[in-house]
Amino acid sequence: MIVTEISVSNWRNLARQKVQLGPKLNIFAGDNAQGKTNLVESVCLCCLGKSPRTDKDRDLICWGKDRAFVRVRYVCRLGEGEIAVTLNAGAKKQITINGISISRTGELLGYLNCVYFSPDEIRIIDQSPSERRRFMDIDLCQTDKTYFYSLSRFNKALTQRNNLLKQAKNIDELRDMIFVWNEQLAEEGARIILKRRAFCNRLKGVAAETHASLTDGTERLSTEYVTQIQGETLDQLTENYRSRLDSALDKDFALRYTSTGCQRDDVAIKINDTDVRTYGSRGQLRTAALSLKLSELKIFRDIIGEYPILILDDVLSELDPVRQQRLLRFDNELQILLTSAYNIPCSLAGNDCKYFTVKEGICSQK
Repeated sequence: MIVTEISVSNWRNLARQKVQLGPKLNIFAGDNAQGKTNLVESVCLCCLGKSPRTDKDRDLICWGKDRAFVRVRYVCRLGEGEIAVTLNAGAKKQITINGISISRTGELLGYLNCVYFSPDEIRIIDQSPSERRRFMDIDLCQTDKTYFYSLSRFNKALTQRNNLLKQAKNIDELRDMIFVWNEQLAEEGARIILKRRAFCNRLKGVAAETHASLTDGTERLSTEYVTQIQGETLDQLTENYRSRLDSALDKDFALRYTSTGCQRDDVAIKINDTDVRTYGSRGQLRTAALSLKLSELKIFRDIIGEYPILILDDVLSELDPVRQQRLLRFDNELQILLTSAYNIPCSLAGNDCKYFTVKEGICSQK
């Protein structure tokens, strides 16, 4: 999978322009606040329908403008493709795939895939379980549209159940009305757990191998899916989920929110059998995060038959020279979009790269 062209207009601080990319390493260098990250962020928008940096579409439109436009052209194992996104202030964004409009963001997923890595991605390791759920969800949504729709239905049902818990005057009134939401949560939650567990089982071996390579075998990384709901089959998970929701009703009524379910799932991450979140050094946290990101690449390739686009946003300064070189030369089949605030040595970048400079919102090939 390769991005061949990025076109933008009124996208953050970027001037109207087209950028032709190379099939391997593409370096976007320049001082801070010039637009390097904004350029590669546009690819994420066309992959996921949203930015990895903000949930507000209005923030993506150039100040003083009412509309922004992004178009990405790419080549994948199925042929050439084009995704365009128009953001309108105060209105719903418009997305087209090969010139055909789609009505739901879920229809976009799977056409163009990417793995995004920035220094902030260390939060996967050292912050709350919601970050590790987000890590799983982004990958699963890109590789499995049915997962995306299950997650959407689950989140809507969870919101309705929580609203009911807040509004109910007494527990008896609540019991009469909450059944329908328990059923939806149990059915969709069981599907989510089954797929998250399969993803984590796949991740376990790949992440351990990747981390061993990055650390020359001096550290062992282990990952384990953690969920409150047990069961081997979909039917067992659904029944156990339903039972836990029923048993927790009194507690949930007192708390006024749903206290059990897959919205509390986590991924336990350890180095040498020690919880890296609690006891890991800053360097270990960074390396563990990088191991997970590189593992994503391998999982994508196994599932869809080709690598996604790897977007590295200002991460080289966080890594020592050995890890920098291993990252940039991970696999010759991989396209990398790399931003950097300093010049990358030719010895590190290799000969097969395309070099750009970004200044005041204008990207120029060097």
